[in-house]
Amino acid sequence: MSQVEANALTAEVVTEYLRDHPDFFLSRPELVERLALPHQDQGAVSLVHVQLQRQRQRIEELEEEITALMSLARQNDQTFHDFMGLQEQVLKSLSVTDAISSVEQLAKDLSLVAYVKLVESEDTQYQISTDVFKRFVTNHLNGKPAYLGRLRQADRQALFSEQENAPELGSYVVLPLGFKQPYGLIAFSSEDGGHFQPQMDTLFLRHLALVLTHVINTQPWQTVVSDERVCSTSA
Repeated sequence: MSQVEANALTAEVVTEYLRDHPDFFLSRPELVERLALPHQDQGAVSLVHVQLQRQRQRIEELEEEITALMSLARQNDQTFHDFMGLQEQVLKSLSVTDAISSVEQLAKDLSLVAYVKLVESEDTQYQISTDVFKRFVTNHLNGKPAYLGRLRQADRQALFSEQENAPELGSYVVLPLGFKQPYGLIAFSSEDGGHFQPQMDTLFLRHLALVLTHVINTQPWQTVVSDERVCSTSA
């Protein structure tokens, strides 16, 4: 056996032993102080120094994570109140158009734009063709509860008409409408390209999509005004 092979074998044995005995250095602190590891900027440094450096780095990472989580919690708390109120409005709507108007108004209050698109809707303002709908679901949803991020020009033009203020450099969140089988979309856009990002939580928006789906399935498209009410109003 060559010297290289012997050294390699010894290194493997030592590695395996240390892996099986992670507490080996606890009773041998003098060895820890003598161990040195090469460092690109600082030359050879002690193992203790490396461990402390990693601990400090991990603490900094944890602090950044906690800060991000606290910020997300504050945002979610505000979002919760906004969308809980909206869900109540949508549920109390007497027609689909009233429900959509409530969604559009809240979006406007939040400096967003809301879009509701239904397959082969009789109202052209809310209409989306079956082919366009299926293509978007296949390419961007594909089993996911929502799509978040930017949209290519072809997707924007297919989903939204030029009159619907779909921002070219903005960001979008798009969710399917429907229970077992989706038959439409609800979307929100922001002029801010980083407003909607893939890692964002969509819990509140998914609840809104379910509530709006319920209204679409149970309420008339427009509010029906009785003849008696019309007469009393005109009088």
